Amino acid sequence: MKQYLKFASLVIFCFAACPSSLPVLAAEPEPLVVRVRAFRGTASNYDDTKEYKYQVLQLILEKTAKTDGPFKIQAPQQELPQARDFEMVKQGYVDVILTSTSPEREQELHPIRIPFDKGLYGYHIAIINESDQPKFSAVRTLADLQKLWAGLNEVWPETKVFRDNGLNVVATSGYRELFAMLKERRFDYFPRVAHEPWRELRDMNIPGLSVETDLLIYYPTPGYIFTNKNNKKLADRLERGFRMALKDGSFDRLFYNHPDMKEALERANLKSRRIFELKNPLLSKETPLNDKSLWHTP
Repeated sequence: MKQYLKFASLVIFCFAACPSSLPVLAAEPEPLVVRVRAFRGTASNYDDTKEYKYQVLQLILEKTAKTDGPFKIQAPQQELPQARDFEMVKQGYVDVILTSTSPEREQELHPIRIPFDKGLYGYHIAIINESDQPKFSAVRTLADLQKLWAGLNEVWPETKVFRDNGLNVVATSGYRELFAMLKERRFDYFPRVAHEPWRELRDMNIPGLSVETDLLIYYPTPGYIFTNKNNKKLADRLERGFRMALKDGSFDRLFYNHPDMKEALERANLKSRRIFELKNPLLSKETPLNDKSLWHTP
């Protein structure tokens, strides 16, 4: 019995005096949770554009995973109106939003000034009543275009750009309503970003509407990733990751091979359209217009 007690005491002493001899299991670092606006729709409401944004965010966060640690992108199941999303980012309930820029947005939030869409937000192709195609094929000058009426949402940046360039706009507060209003000929055309019209016509399934074939309205406008102004750590990580993806070519591969972007560039046939270039009064002085590597050129 005494021998057993001596042996037990020796074991206890070794464990107490020699802790370095025991294996230490390092705790897994907690992933950075990045809260975003809803990106992925349901199977019945699938949106490739939002999926592309998700993949961009995923890519640039992966670039810094080795140096900054793991991450998790968290999105609500139900999408909020865009205006509400900005408030959610400002108040810190949402960390990131990917959308087109404006002076107000750059003032209220922190922009990562790298166009995640390579400037595709600036290329606009119209949805029209199919029987009106001859009217649009006859448009040759900006003065011709100024005789027609565009339908837009009153809070979209496009509305101010169109009006500042002398284009007529019928503005409303909705989105789906614009398709019905076009069908009812309350305006002549519904200008959409180049990757949007074909998908939207499939989703809406309104007989008689079609994608206009001859014209392209362009003004330089980037889509940025925005964060809360106080979330400097996340903003720094996102910018570093984005720069890495640009440098190694992985961002361009994602952009040009994503089904939505690929379809837009192939079906839009930008080079063959008559381009009407507008001035964009909403661009800040910090817009990287001179860095051609950041922009898509037809």
